[in-house]
Amino acid sequence: MEKALKFVNLENRKILKVVFCLLLVLFVVILSFIVSWNLGRIKSVSSKENSLATDREFLVLVAGKSDDAVFLQQVYEGAKVVSNFYNCAIQYFVADHKSDANSLKAIFDYASFVNADCVITFVDNKTKKIDRLTNTFGKEIPIVTVGAYLQNGFQISHIGINFEEMGTKMAEEAINVLNGEGIVYILKVDGSDDFYNNAFLNNLHSTLEKEENIVVINSSTNEQSNWSIEDSIRQQIASSGKIDLILALSEQSTVLACQTVLDLNSKTQIIGLGDGRESFSYYEKGIVSELFSTDANDIGKKAVSQFIEYKTNNEVAEYVHANIKVLKNK
Repeated sequence: MEKALKFVNLENRKILKVVFCLLLVLFVVILSFIVSWNLGRIKSVSSKENSLATDREFLVLVAGKSDDAVFLQQVYEGAKVVSNFYNCAIQYFVADHKSDANSLKAIFDYASFVNADCVITFVDNKTKKIDRLTNTFGKEIPIVTVGAYLQNGFQISHIGINFEEMGTKMAEEAINVLNGEGIVYILKVDGSDDFYNNAFLNNLHSTLEKEENIVVINSSTNEQSNWSIEDSIRQQIASSGKIDLILALSEQSTVLACQTVLDLNSKTQIIGLGDGRESFSYYEKGIVSELFSTDANDIGKKAVSQFIEYKTNNEVAEYVHANIKVLKNK
């Protein structure tokens, strides 16, 4: 009887081993099939993307430095919306360099390397000039700028703010926030002083001055002082008494306004202007009540349109107005 039981157990073990081996083989076959199928899909998608880039008539590069990545990503998305219509492949590139000059050089070096047909790039007020850009064959690559407007540069067109409209809209929002009564501190620290910024300030002040119960204080700094601009502004705000609203007229001004309000533990509201990561971060935290910015999606669409106009007719508008976007914390 014992021999019979041992024989049965031995047979059962053999069967279990066979079943286990079969299951293991089946598992390996299924796993191999899944991996092969996924690899096939990846290759297919990659092939389609490469085909799209090479089959299109033009390659447009949307580029800038990492600090402007949030804004540029939206410009890129806007450019992609019209890419089919204009037969363009749109590529996105961010140069991760600390120096503005190095960032611009890295962008232009990459544009030349890939033989881009056009570069849409973000520039700020620190950028002094843009040199002529050529590809590996010595052919000029048209540049469309966004961000700050450079009067002396080789860009074919600039897509930016309608400053007159922006000044009027910011003033109207300030009046609404204050219900027509209060003290407004206008903060401007970027030092830019040209036709466009003057138009912005003129419309801002003229609209506010129509309100009898609104008092306007303009920021000012003493160049002979040993204090930094930031410390001078903080001191001026702190010594001005109760300020109901700060109107910050640039990315830098918006960030400074937020830092000052936090340092002073003040309840002063802020209406800011900016396209950068920091101003948007302060808006998300609720420190900025309203944030004015350019519609980056609209910029992307208009930038591609301007490039095609240039290629088709060899002429283009020097300055194109983009839509204004206002974000409001409720």
